[in-house]
Amino acid sequence: MKVYTAIYFWFGGVLTSTLPERTKEVLLPGSQGRQAVDFMIAVREPAKMLSLGKIKPMDYCQQAIGICGSNITAAELARQIKTPAVINQAVIDLITKVPETYTRWLVVEYPPDWFDGVAELADLESIFPKNQQIFTAQQKLPRMIPEIFYRLPSAAGLAMDDCLVVDPDTPRATAAMRHGLAAIIYVYPERLKHEFALQGIWQTDADVMHPTSSERVKI
Repeated sequence: MKVYTAIYFWFGGVLTSTLPERTKEVLLPGSQGRQAVDFMIAVREPAKMLSLGKIKPMDYCQQAIGICGSNITAAELARQIKTPAVINQAVIDLITKVPETYTRWLVVEYPPDWFDGVAELADLESIFPKNQQIFTAQQKLPRMIPEIFYRLPSAAGLAMDDCLVVDPDTPRATAAMRHGLAAIIYVYPERLKHEFALQGIWQTDADVMHPTSSERVKI
């Protein structure tokens, strides 16, 4: 079984809401159905540009406001996004149990000053020291895929096959694996617990169907 040296966790979608989700929570609280889906699709591209550092946070806010036709100001939207959001405590609990033989890295697609309030509230620095936080907007990437897959290992001074990424974005995680970067698609905490067991990071009492076997195995 492959032994990894570093595990990278995406901030948005694993520890908290993604940028589009957080923006929808502020601009369209409680919205569901077609309105929510249309907004999430429309705001995806501005969010990607923000995460790459190609537009400024206020420009992103203006674009998001324009998409939904809200009367809120860009400054107020930014303030509310920066207001500490809900952190997935179950994931935090799992991450703190990762053996110290693995270096833990946090990949943050939020602008740094939007991240700070959440990080302080959840004491994320105790889990991910500042020198193990990677802000995608500061990486000067021409595009997210595939460049981010090569940048993450280089940030740790490691080879790609020494690294494992926990990513909530299925297409991005699938692309990572095509480029040789091992990835776990994050779905929910209990599933992540099992995925870590299947990777040999720890053991559980669970009895599951192993992905490369026709038999159920203890993990």
